[in-house]
Amino acid sequence: MPAYVTVEEAIALPGLRVAFTRGVPGPWGEAVKAFLAIKAIPFTPVIQEGGQPNEALAAWTGQNSAPVAVYGDERPRAHWSELLMLAERLQPEPPLIPADEDERTLMFGIAHALCGEDGFGWSARLLTFDAIERTTGGVPMDHMKRKFASGAPLDHAVRRCRAVLDMLARRMKTQTEAGRLYLVGETLSAADIYWTVFSNMVAPMDETACPMPDFYRMWTQTVGGMLGAPVPDILIAHRERMLREHFRLPMWF
Repeated sequence: MPAYVTVEEAIALPGLRVAFTRGVPGPWGEAVKAFLAIKAIPFTPVIQEGGQPNEALAAWTGQNSAPVAVYGDERPRAHWSELLMLAERLQPEPPLIPADEDERTLMFGIAHALCGEDGFGWSARLLTFDAIERTTGGVPMDHMKRKFASGAPLDHAVRRCRAVLDMLARRMKTQTEAGRLYLVGETLSAADIYWTVFSNMVAPMDETACPMPDFYRMWTQTVGGMLGAPVPDILIAHRERMLREHFRLPMWF
């Protein structure tokens, strides 16, 4: 695994530098790591500390969250779609965005349902904040809530998570019945990667695949319980196959 560098060290380096939240498997960051590994794109990981001011990172990239990538002297890229498009440009093969326009549109729709505001990841994160406050000695999460809150109540977040899970399960069932192994089309796409890493927010991966801190595993188990129903088996099976066939394991943080 590549060694982390500080923001100050990264600024002076050439090539691709990507800030990740150190110590935990944040799904937006894990998706980027998977893209880079699948495409064999060299990069330098940069330290971002979760929930901290990260003032040097903010001064360099304009925001203090992760992931955020800087390639050469180009503008920083932090949105999930920007990061995917950057990886596709730097190494087009293997493609993670379908060439067929209908499949491309479907893939980006699924990706938004997982990554975008009011989507699965956004909603599961709000539930995680609640779980942290209730299970970790009342750790204050007001600063994170202000940054990522949508204004919706927790029951809305639960409904959104379940709705996306139901959609993905229907999609995977349709694909399986057609003899296809992926969420979109007949080959791996970013949609499969996003589902794999975001599933970890509600159904923690095995320790051999993702050796996450105990407190993080406890949070994901708590959030999974808040959904009121287990993740559909067909989606867990798909995740496990993606991990075996397309991820570099164990994950590193």
